[in-house]
Amino acid sequence: MPSIHVLDVPEFAGLVNAARSDPDVEVSAVRRGYVTISSNRELVFDRRRVGFKPAVWYSCCSGGVQGTIAEYGRDILRIVEGSAGG
Repeated sequence: MPSIHVLDVPEFAGLVNAARSDPDVEVSAVRRGYVTISSNRELVFDRRRVGFKPAVWYSCCSGGVQGTIAEYGRDILRIVEGSAGG
């Protein structure tokens, strides 16, 4: 199951709110200062939709990812099932 762990700080609230608006995505309660966003399908986030400036966008994976980052460009982050190299 693709997942991303996001630090529970105001800067990342746009990503968490976008995830909560998707019925196919699960958002955990805050644990140890992080929110976990996961889904049974790929996770896709659009930088402009979540309202991030590039500096925040490029640090949103700093809490960790489960799965493979299939795309991480200027505007799209896509995390899929699996692991790098396998």
